[in-house]
Amino acid sequence: MTDPKEASDTHSGADAREAARVSLPLRTAKLVCETGEYLCQIRDVSTLGVGLALLHVIPPEPRIILQLDSGRTYPVERVWTGKRQAGYRFGCEVSLDEFIGEEQSDEHGALRLNLTAPVTVIDGRDTVAAKITEIGIDGARIECGDTLPINSLLSFEFDGLPKSLGKVCWRDGGTYGVTFQHPLDLKELAQYALSTQPYAKPEPSRFAGMLAAARAA
Repeated sequence: MTDPKEASDTHSGADAREAARVSLPLRTAKLVCETGEYLCQIRDVSTLGVGLALLHVIPPEPRIILQLDSGRTYPVERVWTGKRQAGYRFGCEVSLDEFIGEEQSDEHGALRLNLTAPVTVIDGRDTVAAKITEIGIDGARIECGDTLPINSLLSFEFDGLPKSLGKVCWRDGGTYGVTFQHPLDLKELAQYALSTQPYAKPEPSRFAGMLAAARAA
């Protein structure tokens, strides 16, 4: 006999996919999870949900936040998964015109990920240890105990990304804004975010432990 909840979930997932969908040119957004922030690309959208393309494995959390480059956020719940693709149902009412308008806007800067990771700053022969607090394809915000000269062109070594040249644009105490001379590769940045903020491993269930013990007996 089909479980009523399973039937309801299946029906709601089908509804989300059958609603009138609008295909969009792949636009970058981010997923805000308990373990951190990750890049994704929006494939299509309807009033019920959104189809996303991931640049790495799909987050295991079923309920997360989708954030556009405007800063507007949407709670979403996963209803289906594919190979680096997933469909999510909106957890609130969504105006399709508003959502598409947000995606088509060119008034917002490149999306940034809030994460913490070490970075080495190289100025000629001098190297300084610093910390990333925000990064995007076009630049980063870093914290550094040493003074970095404004408008200087420095090298930045990230653990997991190619060495990048960047210009120090502003300073606020020990915090600096850096603009990269060449944009980072989107896929490399997505993989870097995942390696810096690995997904939490699901806790094994009591039943799984009992089953493993039975098989070993």
